[in-house]
Amino acid sequence: MDFSNLQKLTQLNGVSGREQTVRLEITRQLEDLGLPVRTDALGNLISFKPGSSKRNIILCAHMDEVGLMVKYISPEGFLSFVPVGGIDPRTLLAQRVTVHTASGPLAGVIGTKPAHITQEAERGKAVPLGDLFIDIGLNGEQASQQVALGDFVTLERSFIPLGVNRFCSKAFDDRAGCFCLLEALKRVKESVYGVHIIFSSQEEVGLRGAGVAAFGLEADVALAVDATGAADIPLCRPQDYITRLGGGVAISAIDAATITPQWLLKDLTDLCTAEKIPYQVRIAPRGGNDAGAIHRSRTGIASCALSIPTRNIHSNVEIVDQQDLQAAVDLLCVVLEKGLKGME
Repeated sequence: MDFSNLQKLTQLNGVSGREQTVRLEITRQLEDLGLPVRTDALGNLISFKPGSSKRNIILCAHMDEVGLMVKYISPEGFLSFVPVGGIDPRTLLAQRVTVHTASGPLAGVIGTKPAHITQEAERGKAVPLGDLFIDIGLNGEQASQQVALGDFVTLERSFIPLGVNRFCSKAFDDRAGCFCLLEALKRVKESVYGVHIIFSSQEEVGLRGAGVAAFGLEADVALAVDATGAADIPLCRPQDYITRLGGGVAISAIDAATITPQWLLKDLTDLCTAEKIPYQVRIAPRGGNDAGAIHRSRTGIASCALSIPTRNIHSNVEIVDQQDLQAAVDLLCVVLEKGLKGME
């Protein structure tokens, strides 16, 4: 499988509520496939691919990434910020960032008080979010002229191969899901279902876009394609891994936002077994995804998340495995081409 489009999507910048750059690129790709495209009031990108039956399915992936937003400009030109989405402050110190202003992007670095002038009690502790600032190399007057409160900030990191079958980048959550959904749409020529396609906005700040988008659609089932945490690392017990890199597409049984209907979980795992698609069952005590918003739409839609295991999730050094991406694409294609027993 060609992963060049994955690299392209991850290097776009689209913090929650500011997804326009990502939306424009995905719009172009959908139009190249001959699919109609519209955008709603929350910035969701919505399309439809006709199927051979009267049954409809929703496929959803979110466009936004976690990031920051400028909340204060000091007289000396330093920027204070708030997180947009769930960012661990421990991952932010000494990171390079881009501040997106009306006049163009500005490079910056996240700093805090130097170690050699801290108190003994402060050393070895995580730096609180409020003690971090962005240095853009400008004085107060220059900074105030170029930066506005509410400007968004993205974490800077290029896409690189890692080891044999893995990639490291920012924004795999959820450009990996966007990539898999686009790849499936390219591969599937005829679908047994009509496919409502949602590339959603503002997932990282409370599943806001997908619920609005799904409300206007009629569907029998929904699959949310997203990244999920993989804790298969030192210091974590195997029973706490949630998912493993290289273990295949993660089919959710439960998380904090959704419990997958038993028939849907069985149909998806049976398809993987029959088609020899590697998979793992995801049981997550915390977190959620767009399935959590979609399944409550209207009178309810049977929903499940198909997830890409991701190490260091919600950071700018996220890691994914090619085999898991391939498995997610393969499962999406099989669902569209062969269908689910529970929808017969």
